Amino acid sequence: MQKGHLSIFALFLVSIMPTISILFSFSWSGSVLQSQIFFIFTKLWIILIPIYWIYRIEDNRISLGEINSKGMFESIVSGLLIFVTVGLMFLIFGETLDVELMKQEIGATGLLNRSIFFLGVFYWITINSLVEEFVFRQFIGDRILESTGRESVTILLSAAIFTLHHTVLLSYYFEPWQNVISSLGIFIAGAIWSLLWLRFRSLYVCWISHAIADVAVFGIAYVILF
Repeated sequence: MQKGHLSIFALFLVSIMPTISILFSFSWSGSVLQSQIFFIFTKLWIILIPIYWIYRIEDNRISLGEINSKGMFESIVSGLLIFVTVGLMFLIFGETLDVELMKQEIGATGLLNRSIFFLGVFYWITINSLVEEFVFRQFIGDRILESTGRESVTILLSAAIFTLHHTVLLSYYFEPWQNVISSLGIFIAGAIWSLLWLRFRSLYVCWISHAIADVAVFGIAYVILF
C-alpha cells in the first residue's frame, strides 16, 4: 500500500474509533464493565496508531514542541475566550437542561461520587486534553494537511472529526437544538486549536488552551451534578 493511501487508512482508523466507543457504551452494550474496558481499548487504539505512525512510518520522534511568549499569549487568551463563552452559554441555556436525566445516565459510571468525579476531572483536564491535542491536531490534522495541502481544509476537517464523537455523546443528554448549539461551540474550539497547531507546531500551545476550556466545562458539570 502506498504511503498516501496508508495515511488515509490510518486517518480513518483513528478518526472513527471515538464515535464507535460512544455508540458501544450508550447503545450497543448493556454492561458498565464492558463499556469501561472498551473505553480503555479505544484510548489505546487512538494513541498507539499515531505513535506507531510517527516512529515507524515517518521515522520521527514525538515532541511537545516549544512555546514562546506569543504562543503562550494566544494559548491563554483563546482558552479564556472559550472559558467565558462556555460560561455564558450555561447562564443562558442552563435552565433548559434535563439534570435528572444526566444524573441517571452518569450515575452508573460512579461520577456522582465526588472523589471519583474529581479524579475524572483531573484526568480529563490534564491528560485527556493532551491526548486529544496529540491525536486530533497533530496526527489527524497533519494527515489531512498531507493529503490536501490546504490549511483551511485541515482546520475545518480536523475540527469536524473532533466534533463528531462529542455530538454523538451529547445526543444522549441534550435536545437536538441544544446539541446543535453545543456542537457548534465544540467545532469552533476545535478549529481554534487546529489553527494554533498550524501556527506554532506546539502541542503545549493547544494543550494549555484546551485545558483552560475544560476547566469551564467540568466546573459546570460539578454545578449540575452536585
